Amino acid sequence: MKRPYTPQELNRLHSVLYELLGEAARVCDKHGIDYFLIGGTAIGALYDQAILPWDDDVDIGMTRPHYERFLQVAPAELGKDYFLSWTGTDPHTPYYYAKLKKRNTLFVEGLFRNVPMHQGIYIDILPFDRVPHNRMLHKAQRGLVNFLKCCLMGKETWLWKHFGHCQTDTPTSRGPLPCLLNRLVDTCFSKHRIYRMMVAAQTAFNKRDTRYWSNIVTTTDYILTDELKHLQTVKFGPLSVKAPASLETFLRRNYPRLHRFDEEEQRQVAGHHPEQLSFDTTSTEQPSAYRTI
Repeated sequence: MKRPYTPQELNRLHSVLYELLGEAARVCDKHGIDYFLIGGTAIGALYDQAILPWDDDVDIGMTRPHYERFLQVAPAELGKDYFLSWTGTDPHTPYYYAKLKKRNTLFVEGLFRNVPMHQGIYIDILPFDRVPHNRMLHKAQRGLVNFLKCCLMGKETWLWKHFGHCQTDTPTSRGPLPCLLNRLVDTCFSKHRIYRMMVAAQTAFNKRDTRYWSNIVTTTDYILTDELKHLQTVKFGPLSVKAPASLETFLRRNYPRLHRFDEEEQRQVAGHHPEQLSFDTTSTEQPSAYRTI
């Protein structure tokens, strides 16, 4: 069981997440970059018009052209309190997508406690690419992208029990053959090359006129091309931000059993639960420690 947040910690974390989302939205609005709420963030927007009371992250998506534009302009546009983390600015990040982080904060997760990357409180910014109509093609694409995602991660930390020293107490479920292939790719190619191979796999169908866009890695973030043409503005806590048109329709497509989790259900869902949490590393405040018990 993981140690839960105190109500005070979670409220303060939500305030920082709103701050980060507001800064991302400001940059996007200034440069005509489209973004949209996804995942649990979109569910919060539907039911509470806010971050769900027990949630501890914020996720937004951008189609690939807008995502690449954001990576290009954001570093110079962001306020001094913010840092855009992706492989181009944070070389040791194990993630394939970008994170907007707040400087002088700590949000250290157990899996990546030893990775020498920026460890601040963050929101996730995920690229979306076109999905082929053929299901077998899409399944193959998703499988390749997920494999390369593990290879990218494996360059920084090994999370599996085969062919390497596992750096977590609970190795993820993965067979010997994928681990061996992962190790071979990590040995033969640089991290930059693996990242470029992954982007090539993600964007393989972007020149086709397909019906859906997705972040490819998951099966819960499909958005219609028509929904992207008519993004709506929704209330989200103190902010007004962009979401897919027909938000409930979008969510029910991806979550057929969509409903607002109660607190007991949420306890069964793995949250981030950082091992260290600090809202201001420049003060005398001591980071709150989280440990698996």
